[in-house]
Amino acid sequence: MVRKVTLFSLAVPLFIEMLLFSMLGIVDTFILSRVSDEVAGGVGACNQIINFTKIVFNIICIGANVLVSQYIGAKSRESAQKAMVSSYVLVTAVGLAGSFVLFFYGKPILQLMGVTANLLSHAETYIRIVGSMMFMQAILNLSTVLMRTHGYSKETLGITIAMNLINVVGDIILIFGFNMGAAGAAYATCLGRVVAMLIAFRFVCKNILERNAFRHLRNFPVPIIRDLIRIGLPSALENICYNVSQIVISGMILYNLGETAYITRTYTQQIIIIFITLSISIGQANQILIGRLVGAGSFDEAYHTCLKNFRKAFLLAIGYGLIFFFFGGTFIRIFTDDPEIIKWSAMVLMVDAFLEPGRTFNLVIINGLKGSGDAVFPVIIGIISMWLVATLGAWILGIALGLGLAGIWAAMAFDEWLRGFIMLHRWRSRKWTSKALAVRE
Repeated sequence: MVRKVTLFSLAVPLFIEMLLFSMLGIVDTFILSRVSDEVAGGVGACNQIINFTKIVFNIICIGANVLVSQYIGAKSRESAQKAMVSSYVLVTAVGLAGSFVLFFYGKPILQLMGVTANLLSHAETYIRIVGSMMFMQAILNLSTVLMRTHGYSKETLGITIAMNLINVVGDIILIFGFNMGAAGAAYATCLGRVVAMLIAFRFVCKNILERNAFRHLRNFPVPIIRDLIRIGLPSALENICYNVSQIVISGMILYNLGETAYITRTYTQQIIIIFITLSISIGQANQILIGRLVGAGSFDEAYHTCLKNFRKAFLLAIGYGLIFFFFGGTFIRIFTDDPEIIKWSAMVLMVDAFLEPGRTFNLVIINGLKGSGDAVFPVIIGIISMWLVATLGAWILGIALGLGLAGIWAAMAFDEWLRGFIMLHRWRSRKWTSKALAVRE
């Protein structure tokens, strides 16, 4: 069954859901920081790699989101069913491959990142345990995407709440009760994800997929697989490019600025992610709305809807940017009493106040372009800007000119604003109207 959706009905549950995910990361970091800063930093390094793996899964998830949204708008139920079952096959295969890589090659990847010996022992333990179960995360991600696409945002929120409760209780018992450190955090994370995956997949099978939906695999739907990859691959590449550039920047910090700077980055990003969840939720809701409108052939309504949603997110970003600028240092005291980390974090958050409005362009308008089927243009611009402006700029300003973390953050801000203005121009050009994969006749 497909429910009617609005920005509010999608974005509010999405915001709460992602906020809970963010709070879960903060709780994990807080609990681990009570053990030691090295444990927290080691798990922080792992999470960069794990997040990168999730983006690989999104090749299928994003493609499914866009394609199914357009099929819903076009009133093509059978094609939507084919797209969903094909997505499950693909995402499971990619998830198993991800689990294999992280379990057997997690440590060499961490060493390649430049993770120091003090952090590596904790990081290796965490990535082997969590990495081995990443295929469960892949299935969970796709299931919740399909639930939101059909309007079941409140139900995905309930699943997230259950997962977080399991994770937090598990953290407390295993880390403090059994003194298991990074391993305890990893086992608690895995348990929460497994339970959530089972609930979400059962919900999709019962409420969204037809009883015999997997029959469509008998005649393998090659055109739909092609469309999934056509949308998902460029969309995921844009995210992959961003995360690879962030991993390279992390290596710069570790090699040139040291562990204290890297731990500062870990704590600071936990604060930032809470606030930008507001804009991320609007961006993801915008993608579903634009997909349905484009599938229905309502291009003018899609054009104005995206711009209206962007303006809302932009004003929110200015608001939390001001909070970062004036009160940033206060938030870091949640994690640590180290005066050097607090000083560096406050400085970084002041620079980030100028970055966040620029990031909003890319969170909302790029998702609008993806929802319309225009997935290639953002990745081309992203590869150029993320590497020549963000990454190279981070080295020039932060390392060569000696501006440290503030210089690195300034380079990332330049990247966000440059890409943002280019994406706004692309949307206003309406070239995306020719990229739709499914339009109601």
